[in-house]
Amino acid sequence: MKGLRALKFRGVTLVRSGFAGVKLSYMESSICIDVPQPAGCAAALYTHNHPRHAPQTPPQVPVYSPFAGRRVAPGERLELVAGVKLLAVHAYSLGFAGAEAHPKGVGVGFLLEFPTGLRVYHAGDTDLVGEVLELRGLVDVAFLPVSGRSVMNPEEAAEAVRTLRPAIAVPVHEETSSQARTFKRLAQPYTQVVLMEA
Repeated sequence: MKGLRALKFRGVTLVRSGFAGVKLSYMESSICIDVPQPAGCAAALYTHNHPRHAPQTPPQVPVYSPFAGRRVAPGERLELVAGVKLLAVHAYSLGFAGAEAHPKGVGVGFLLEFPTGLRVYHAGDTDLVGEVLELRGLVDVAFLPVSGRSVMNPEEAAEAVRTLRPAIAVPVHEETSSQARTFKRLAQPYTQVVLMEA
């Protein structure tokens, strides 16, 4: 899928990296979310410990996650580098193929607030659950999973956009380019959907 390599919005440069990863650069610092090899990042945030999201061996940068490094739980607030504030939020699935791939309380999503006022939400691996919708009015840029495999499908992610009303939404965790395009078609009336190269 062809898409943007990078997007700059309100002083923050956003770059997709891998399956569901994103690198956020502000001033002289970068924060990586779900980037298995976070070279050049001042902090590495991981939503959960599945291999396409997190490294198998700890990276040589400060780690914030529910399973390693500085452990975070939903509802927890921290300050990261360059004055960036972090709020960990719930991320879980309601069941997939008879099993819970992402049980409640095991993974997190992240809401980051930059000194410019920009608020970036990385949903992690989650279904369209009530805790996602509670972020209404708090999100400027949303990175939402769209594959439908133990996470939101394109229709559910578009429903999240209808409630959250971010200025920009970026699909991640897609298995096919058609999932991202379907999300864009459904969500575009409510936000600017940006397709980014991984």
